[in-house]
Amino acid sequence: MVTLTDASFDEEVLKNRQPVLVEFYADWSGTHHINTPNLIELKDIYGSRIKFCMVNMDNHKKLVKKYGIGNVSTILLFKNGQLMDCIVGMIPKTLIAQKLDVLLEPEKESLQTI
Repeated sequence: MVTLTDASFDEEVLKNRQPVLVEFYADWSGTHHINTPNLIELKDIYGSRIKFCMVNMDNHKKLVKKYGIGNVSTILLFKNGQLMDCIVGMIPKTLIAQKLDVLLEPEKESLQTI
């Protein structure tokens, strides 16, 4: 997983056209230590289709404030630089996978009337 900072967040997440999962965590959080093995396993499953990143909440307060993160662990899902979904707390791996599958769905083109 890529460790993000205040300085690298925009380039790695917001300017990235690839779907991105960002976990906001703290080293002291039990939830983070429970979620991490699931995220590592999902990273292995999804490979290069989704970028997996993490932000240490204690060290990057600017990002915590910007995204209104109040709980450890919080996972934000981005697509084309846009925040698409938020997962808070301990979540089963299957639910995270379902949300990642939605991120990978192709964009629906609008129908044009001729």
